Amino acid sequence: MRVAGGIEAQDPVPARSRDALRAILTICHRVCLSPELRAEWKRHQSRFARGWLTRMYARRKVIHCVPPPCDHILDDVRTLPQTTQADFEAIAKDIHLVAAALATPDAAVLSGDNRVAAAIRKVCTDTATATSRVVAHVLWINPVADHMTLHAWMLETGPAQPHWRLGTAPRVRRKSTRRGQQ
Repeated sequence: MRVAGGIEAQDPVPARSRDALRAILTICHRVCLSPELRAEWKRHQSRFARGWLTRMYARRKVIHCVPPPCDHILDDVRTLPQTTQADFEAIAKDIHLVAAALATPDAAVLSGDNRVAAAIRKVCTDTATATSRVVAHVLWINPVADHMTLHAWMLETGPAQPHWRLGTAPRVRRKSTRRGQQ
């Protein structure tokens, strides 16, 4: 959470990341930290994020989890023709986020990096893969792009958005066409 800015942050990316962390702290949510996720957090945390995690520990809202192995996801990525080397590298770099989500009841990842989600969605389009059966229900939520719906979902006043699920295709904005024209 290197992008989470302090109270002075005005830019949408750090401000919305900060707001998502604050909501997790104040609403009855917890964070699952696997050893790999904790190490990444230490390397990339902002000053605000470091204080946030300290407060999460103080409120006993940090759960240390041992996520399931996810080697099968990387195997699927390697074998499917529609995935690229860039897809494989993105997933290999952040597979620990999906693994940690699989160890939680909500199965949710909050990340501003949609490359991994897009790559996993490619794999999930083939419903015969182990990946599609295991991770299709995982939510990949961008706290910057989906800040309003994320907050409503965390307050339990709004539903999880269908496009958050890794097993569904992301939203595509289509150009409107006039009737009779192609």
